[in-house]
Amino acid sequence: MEYDFQQLDKLAKEMLSDKRYYHTRCVVEQAEKLARIYDCDLEKAMAAGWLHDICKEMPREEQLQWLTKYGIILDSVQQDQPKTWHGMAACGFMKWKLGIYDEDVLQAVRYHTTACGNMTLLDEVVYLADLTSKDRSYPDIEKMRTLAETAVGPAMKYAMCYILGDLISHERGISRDSFEAYNYYIKY
Repeated sequence: MEYDFQQLDKLAKEMLSDKRYYHTRCVVEQAEKLARIYDCDLEKAMAAGWLHDICKEMPREEQLQWLTKYGIILDSVQQDQPKTWHGMAACGFMKWKLGIYDEDVLQAVRYHTTACGNMTLLDEVVYLADLTSKDRSYPDIEKMRTLAETAVGPAMKYAMCYILGDLISHERGISRDSFEAYNYYIKY
C-alpha cells in the first residue's frame, strides 16, 4: 500500500490540537530517522508515525467504540489505563474509517504505548520514535535517544525498565503486553 503523506498530515492537523500535531510531526521525523538507521520500511514507519496518536484526543467513549469494532477486548489493567486506549482505537479507526488494512502498520500503531513481546523492527522503530522525538523531555532522554539511534534491543530494554519502573513507582498496573515486552527485552 502506498501512503499519501500529505493527506495523513492534513488528517492529523484536522484531528489533533496544535500541541499533539507538533508531537506527531516530531514522531514522524524521528521514525524516518530510525527507519533509515535500521533499514526498516520507511513508508510504513512514517505512516505509523502520522497515525500513532490519531485517536488520542477523541472522547473515551469513541475510543472504546473503535477498539471494540477492531475486536480488542481490554483486560482489567487496560480498562484502568484509558491513556493507552488511543493506539488500540486507532486500529479500528484506520481500518474502518481510512481503509488501511496493512497489518504491519496497524500493529506498530497498536503497540506504540504498551509495547509487546517479540515486536517487529517496525514496531520497535515506532515505539522508540514516540519515546525519543525531539519534543520529549524527561530524565535520561539523551541516553534514551542515543540508545535508540545505536542499538534497538538495548534501547527497548532500557525503555521497558524505565517505563515499568515509572508504573511501579506510581503504583499503577502493568498490562500483559508491557509485562511480556519487559520479559522479552530484558535479555539484551
